[in-house]
Amino acid sequence: MDEEISFEHEGKMYTSSYCVQGDDLIVYLPDGSLRTTTLRGLDPETAALTHLRGFVLHSKNLT
Repeated sequence: MDEEISFEHEGKMYTSSYCVQGDDLIVYLPDGSLRTTTLRGLDPETAALTHLRGFVLHSKNLT
């Protein structure tokens, strides 16, 4: 089952969905790309938020 995580930056809301398959987290980013992490005890929501924040902040540095 997919869950959603949101992150607000500079007044804009960014949302990603994520799912856990076994010990793997799969995050679907706003541009359609994927990020994966082996959780090894990490909280899935926190790990997904880290991917989303990194995506948003890195994207801002490219523009």
